[in-house]
Amino acid sequence: MDELEFCVKSLSYPLGMLLENLERKPGERVEVGNGTVYIPNVPFAAKCYLTALALFESLDVVDAKRLADDLTYVEDFIERVLLSPLGEKVRPYVEESGELISNGDKLSVDWLEFERRSEGVRPLLERILGGEEPKEIGELSVDECLLLSYLAGDRERREKVNAVLGKLNSAFREAVKAYFKALRS
Repeated sequence: MDELEFCVKSLSYPLGMLLENLERKPGERVEVGNGTVYIPNVPFAAKCYLTALALFESLDVVDAKRLADDLTYVEDFIERVLLSPLGEKVRPYVEESGELISNGDKLSVDWLEFERRSEGVRPLLERILGGEEPKEIGELSVDECLLLSYLAGDRERREKVNAVLGKLNSAFREAVKAYFKALRS
């Protein structure tokens, strides 16, 4: 998993699942088509935002409705970026997002696969939210950590889960460091 997939999954795990199955190629704008996502050479934060938006816009109507709340996380992400020192570097791409995203193929989330993956981590989520710090967290893959965080729900619960993941899972901690390094680039 690279930093772009990490970023998208941290905002919306189901959108990140779509990204897993797409070949990535350079392009003038973000466009999803024929099993490929074309991505422009823009600052990483803008790339993550534009990719997440393009994936959301490619969803069929049912999935778009089901993931409507996830769009809030995408918008919250870019608002925080715009208020950060990166803001001025990223702002032009956000303001031109309509021109930097092209509608392509319609995609749908494999909800059976999502549920299959979720089953393995839900018991850990309940334990974390109950105040435990399960040792098994250290054995999770980065992908499972991101899914666990996503399943936590609202921002406060995600932060609680992420704190435990960062404390107990070294692979997740390293992925977070790589992600923040990419954000600053």
